[in-house]
Amino acid sequence: MVSAMSTRRRAAIAAAALGALPAGCEEPLQPVSEAPTLLAEAGDYTMWARPKNREERQPVVAPHGGFVDIYINDVVVADLAMVLPEGLPAWSEEAMVILAGYDAMEGGSLVQVAVMQKQGGVWAWEQYDGSSDEPRFSGRPDVCVGCHSAGEDFIRSFRLPDPPPEE
Repeated sequence: MVSAMSTRRRAAIAAAALGALPAGCEEPLQPVSEAPTLLAEAGDYTMWARPKNREERQPVVAPHGGFVDIYINDVVVADLAMVLPEGLPAWSEEAMVILAGYDAMEGGSLVQVAVMQKQGGVWAWEQYDGSSDEPRFSGRPDVCVGCHSAGEDFIRSFRLPDPPPEE
């Protein structure tokens, strides 16, 4: 028996492939893959590390909700700890950042979860509405790429490690 969720997902995939569904800012959605999602891969991301100066929920002017909690995987943690003479030019392969967007600074409802992971030298994104476990879109949507291109290697919330100060 086919579940309603998988039927809806197949319909969304077909509609997205035909360009029938709008995303934020009128961008076309990317087809949602049948592969395991980045969010499923992440597991309980709320137990992950938080970037320095981002340990608490932050107010933001972004499409991810009015307030976000930012979580980083162990690859990003290791990158942030690197001290290289020239600094780190880009985030490492498999780096993953998750933003959980809320409608209030304290408590509040989960409005959106945005996941980004570096794969094959480029970033892939997924966006989820509220506590849904089905991505609204995934891949390299123009809306994500366009906004995140302003960041250092596509991350806007925190910086790549700088070179050590000269003595």
